[in-house]
Amino acid sequence: MKRLLLSIAILALLPGLFMFGLVDAAGEARQSPVAKQSGETANAVGYAGSESCVLCHGDLSKNFASNPHSKLALMHGGKGVTCESCHGPAQAHVESGGDVTKIFRFTKATSKQVDEKCISCHLGTHANFDRSAHGEAGVSCISCHSSHSFKSEHTLKIAEPNLCYGCHTDIKAAFAQPFHHKVNEGLLVCSDCHNPHGTFQDKLLKTSADQNAVCTKCHAETLGPFVYEHPPVKLEGCTSCHLPHGSPNARLLNRGNVNSLCLQCHTASMNFTAPGTPSFHNQANQYQACTNCHIQIHGSNASSVFFK
Repeated sequence: MKRLLLSIAILALLPGLFMFGLVDAAGEARQSPVAKQSGETANAVGYAGSESCVLCHGDLSKNFASNPHSKLALMHGGKGVTCESCHGPAQAHVESGGDVTKIFRFTKATSKQVDEKCISCHLGTHANFDRSAHGEAGVSCISCHSSHSFKSEHTLKIAEPNLCYGCHTDIKAAFAQPFHHKVNEGLLVCSDCHNPHGTFQDKLLKTSADQNAVCTKCHAETLGPFVYEHPPVKLEGCTSCHLPHGSPNARLLNRGNVNSLCLQCHTASMNFTAPGTPSFHNQANQYQACTNCHIQIHGSNASSVFFK
């Protein structure tokens, strides 16, 4: 009875299978268009097959085995992500004796054309690239990546941070300051804090799992939640007091004198809602810094004035 029901179900599905071309007239299974393109690239219309590319471009193909794209090719029987997956059908290029106008060349394409090619596969992880600062500035994928001559992971042309320093020379100078995040020392890389392919934050910043500033990923002691919160931490963020890349001041503070930093907000003024300093606080430089008493400056569970 089960076999009879299964046979009836298959007969009912045959018209649909014929419609989508998944079985032939003899009722045998046929490869889907994607599988056919992957497994029989050389036989597809307009495609020459990667074997033809090797004949002229052997210098490029010999190192392709170490390319992450080649792993995808192996997953599809050796013909999944081939030369023509990125450069397009090459049959006309081959038959013309290598006419360069009959093949897609990344180095001659516009940044938008290059990005469209790459993002056609990488859309799932880089969906916001078009709206990112790099995308809007015309910094294409091949400005940082090279499929054939990469020197670092993720097919980067050179390793971080030197790759980023090529454009962001001002940031390179910041990391040369006496107090800085240990990027040049190799403890961190730029992409630990920034997502070069785009985020919904300013400066391409990443966020922590709870959508707080990326700083709290490492500096968890400042995260809270606290019973008494220091408003700038939540409203303005860490950079209201700290320089994120490097500073001439300890703790990456943006002022050399701690008291002058606090007085940016805590000064009697009609323009600020922060409380001013009490009259018994002598602000002469020889006196102690504010943080000697107000030690829990990021937030406290015990004191509204951030005493320990």
